[in-house]
Amino acid sequence: MSEKHDQVDETVTDDKDEAVGAATETTATETTDDAAKEAQPVEFSVVFDEDDGVAQVPYAVDDVDDADDDEGQVPFDADDADDASETDGTADGDETEPAADATGDTTADRAADANPTETSAAATAANARRVNETLALAAQDGDVSAHADPNEIKASVRRSEHALDNQVGDRVLLKSYPTFSLNHATTTNRRTGRHVLDDVSIACYAGSLYAIRVLSDEDDPEQRVTLMEVLGGFQIPTAGTAMTKSSNLAELEINELRGHRLGLVPQRYAVRGDLDAEANVRYAMDASGRTYLKPKPVIARELLERVGFNEATSGKPMRDLAEVDRRRVAIARALSCEAETVILDEPTKGLDAADASAILDLLASIAHARDPKRAVVIVTASDEVADAADQVFRLAD
Repeated sequence: MSEKHDQVDETVTDDKDEAVGAATETTATETTDDAAKEAQPVEFSVVFDEDDGVAQVPYAVDDVDDADDDEGQVPFDADDADDASETDGTADGDETEPAADATGDTTADRAADANPTETSAAATAANARRVNETLALAAQDGDVSAHADPNEIKASVRRSEHALDNQVGDRVLLKSYPTFSLNHATTTNRRTGRHVLDDVSIACYAGSLYAIRVLSDEDDPEQRVTLMEVLGGFQIPTAGTAMTKSSNLAELEINELRGHRLGLVPQRYAVRGDLDAEANVRYAMDASGRTYLKPKPVIARELLERVGFNEATSGKPMRDLAEVDRRRVAIARALSCEAETVILDEPTKGLDAADASAILDLLASIAHARDPKRAVVIVTASDEVADAADQVFRLAD
């Protein structure tokens, strides 16, 4: 009985061992098959749609199974699409700029460098969308219309230009310092307390002829003399300033002022009567201290010819010449220092009508000359002389 029982136990044990072995072998086989499947490479086919720039992954092909087998076609997984989108940067239509490497090249740039014949349709489509959106926004603002009539665009441009011209037509766009100016200049007679010049402001620019209308000496013996002293830098205003461009006359040295900045033609002592015309001009050139590129006698003769002096330039003293010729020589002396401002005190006084007209024409030609450009200022009590100027400043009584 025991032997039979023992045999039955051995048979059951053997069956159990075989079952366990078979199960173990089956598990090992399944594990090996699963590992093989996991190790098998999966190849994805990515297709770009040129219309919307979205990456489409239709299926994955199992290399082990037959490509024609339906079980070998794995449906497209959304997670895989997201991964492709994150990798490509434009697969899901996201307009986020692709990441750049250390050299500043984006993924698309590196792909284009690797294969110049292939371009990113997604990047092209994204750029096209941006352009269309920009044009749409501009059209909404009324600035650009893709379907606008060219004639309407031209008419709109002309209207805009006309409006701009109306706005800036009467304005000075580039403001510069006047060649010569008085800024609220006031002079006070210390003995009488009278303001001979009271808050006078004038601005003179190179290229124009100006006249300052003053009272006659009979009506006001101080006004003309005081004004000439202030213009020439002989007297400093009690208040306000006299300026040559950006420089205050009170801050300049006398040689700098009268030898380089201002050319003066006073009524008296404008020329030396004992010297001839050429010597008079050379005398002023020597006093200016300037350095000239040409010999001074040559420049003196050129200046005398410029002012219309027809007499012999040397050998004849100025006292023996006509008054109009002495005025011409005085003007040539004022020009010899190459000053940008020439100031004259009654340049036509004592001349007949013909000579006065000739002198005024000469001064106008000097003021309107382009090379060099000068501002010419006439101080006069004559309305006829003032009317010959481009602009007139009138001093109050």
